[in-house]
Amino acid sequence: MQYVILVALLGWTAHACRCIRHDPRTYRGFARPLGLLIAGAMFLQEGVLLLSGMLTWATGLPLHLCSLMGVLTLPMLLTRQRTLCSAALFLGVPGAALALLFPAVLSTPWPLLTAAAFHTLHAGLVCAPLLPIAVGWRPIPADTLRAGSVLVAAGLLALLVNPLCGGNYFFLARPVAGTPLSWLGQWGLLPYRLLLGTLCVVVLAAEASIVALACKGERPARTLPRDQTNDPSSE
Repeated sequence: MQYVILVALLGWTAHACRCIRHDPRTYRGFARPLGLLIAGAMFLQEGVLLLSGMLTWATGLPLHLCSLMGVLTLPMLLTRQRTLCSAALFLGVPGAALALLFPAVLSTPWPLLTAAAFHTLHAGLVCAPLLPIAVGWRPIPADTLRAGSVLVAAGLLALLVNPLCGGNYFFLARPVAGTPLSWLGQWGLLPYRLLLGTLCVVVLAAEASIVALACKGERPARTLPRDQTNDPSSE
């Protein structure tokens, strides 16, 4: 199911990007529904948990990477604030891609609905940063530091919240069985957290290198263009 949803959303996003490049004023007409779809998929999961009696402080807070991105993506698409765009691209895309490859869908009385909402959320997160890029945002290597600061802040909050509610936010309390994280956890909790943090640093460094190669010889703008879109703040 996840690959059908991903291909469908990628096709829609490719069409949206072509339209936006042709006429930047169409940006918000595509950004708003995609952001609402992502937010709606996340809150649908919350509703399913509530109706099934599984919504608790340990399961319902937006303190997993993808649920955090689910909350931030609509503001990111509407404001194109640089830190939010950076987090969506450098954290949301790899995190959502891994979730699609190794889905950890909660068992509920409505498995098809739960899975559809889960996969729609994560497929949307893969697509969302492409719209700001289409309208003119150009990531630079330093943007990985902005994304890293968001990750560190959210991770520290998860470390504080997990013992209070018995949760496993950001998978910092224990690795998830059946995923590559279980391999990292075979040496104990502290080595697992250190390895997980090291892996995040490696991924961000690799992303910074890719961006540096991509923009070599190009001078990307540090501010996002607004004057050519139908953004009310530019009027």
